[in-house]
Amino acid sequence: MLVGLLLICTTVLAKYNGRDVCEKSSNTECAQGLKDAGCLTCTEAGHDQTCLTCSGGQKVLLDGTSCGADCPENSAANPSVCVCNPGYNLNSGKTACEKSSNTECAQGLKDAGCLTCTEAGHDQTCLTCSGGQKVLLDGTSCGADCPENSAANPSVCVCNPGYNLNSGKTACEKSSNTECSTPNCKACDNPKTDREVCTECNDNSYLTPTSQCVPDCTAIKGYYGDTDKKCKKCHDTCTECVGPANSQCSACPASKALTYSDSAYPDRGGTCGDACKTTEGSTGCKVCGSTIGETLYCSQCNNNDQAPLNGNCAANSRTAFCTTVSDGACTQCAAGYFLKDGGCYETNKQPGKQVCSSAQGGACQTCANGLQAQNGDCSKSACHPTCATCSAPSTASSCKTCAAGYYKENGNDSTAGPCKRCSEKIPGCKQCTSSSTGSVVCLESEAGTGGSTNKNALTTGAIAGIAVAVVIVVGGLVGFLCWWFLCRGKA
Repeated sequence: MLVGLLLICTTVLAKYNGRDVCEKSSNTECAQGLKDAGCLTCTEAGHDQTCLTCSGGQKVLLDGTSCGADCPENSAANPSVCVCNPGYNLNSGKTACEKSSNTECAQGLKDAGCLTCTEAGHDQTCLTCSGGQKVLLDGTSCGADCPENSAANPSVCVCNPGYNLNSGKTACEKSSNTECSTPNCKACDNPKTDREVCTECNDNSYLTPTSQCVPDCTAIKGYYGDTDKKCKKCHDTCTECVGPANSQCSACPASKALTYSDSAYPDRGGTCGDACKTTEGSTGCKVCGSTIGETLYCSQCNNNDQAPLNGNCAANSRTAFCTTVSDGACTQCAAGYFLKDGGCYETNKQPGKQVCSSAQGGACQTCANGLQAQNGDCSKSACHPTCATCSAPSTASSCKTCAAGYYKENGNDSTAGPCKRCSEKIPGCKQCTSSSTGSVVCLESEAGTGGSTNKNALTTGAIAGIAVAVVIVVGGLVGFLCWWFLCRGKA
């Protein structure tokens, strides 16, 4: 936003290029004197280098070369650099904000609704508008709301991160910025450095708690994709979910069972409650004899005309899910269901989806882990504990996809291979993913932060070890060559 002769760049990593454009700074390394003053990142190196951010959450003070806990009077952080409030100008010593000597608006600006303005001149612009309105992107008109992809800061509309002001100064257009090295990241701090932090992802991606971008938040077990395009943690009662509420669970912890809010729409989720309990009388469960995911489900009902459906007793008359009912249990399920422990289950609902992914003729054909069922039975077709899906049972090297907390080094789901624990590659990482290039990206960490290792998926310790080894090898080679030539010289 151009205010008078001053262009206010809206990110702390932007600079004014002299052509009414905010650009990302290419160098954020601070000179030693600025580091000593508490500066964390800075503008490009030079005699007039200034702070962009300070350590410890402090603010960059008005002089641009020192840090403090709070901004001086009549100034505010924008967002981490102190700038004078509308109607105030920086004094000559750059230590305080003084009331502007002239904030009278020209008649044309007054007619447009401007209340206070920059100093008089041919490029005078609005600072505030009457009636609580906002100064629009052109700086010379007022409106009730800022245009799409912009926000008031605090009373002047500026483009959001990742968007640039168009040539007509009427709208914010999506930036074509490709400076962020984080895949699918639209806006970031400290671009292309080891301190890069993604702050906003592309439209088709979600921002993880570790500032990475993923196409779907289900990549992180226990998270869902919110409307603000960020991955957020599920309610405490859920292990997986479709939204923030306790009625939006899609999977439950051990010993808890999921009850859908509407069984016709399982994708809307449900509530986690108590597992199977036996009851006396003519209704309810007689035997809780089926275990799925460490949770008990009903295997025989008290009512002989009922049978377990998805782990709970249900009448078989309205929708015949069981073709043969005997003594409150099913011995043959209808098409679209599979038989397990006296009950019929659906492959698209809990808890059946934990067991089977496809059924035919009332029996499971393909288990949820990718293996073929043995006569409709998946209990004998278990993957190694580190695998989510696999090509062979009980073998660590046969993983096609990994269990939560593990990753495959080749990152290829179509090729079987072993899965390794995320924390072995990135200390403190709880969930991660890998790519075919070998990089490993942390999606959830113990500390709530994270990121990727270097491009070859080597940890800092590994790099240091390699560097030491290289020094030793090179030193040994140099020593050998010196000895060789000295000996040959004597000979």
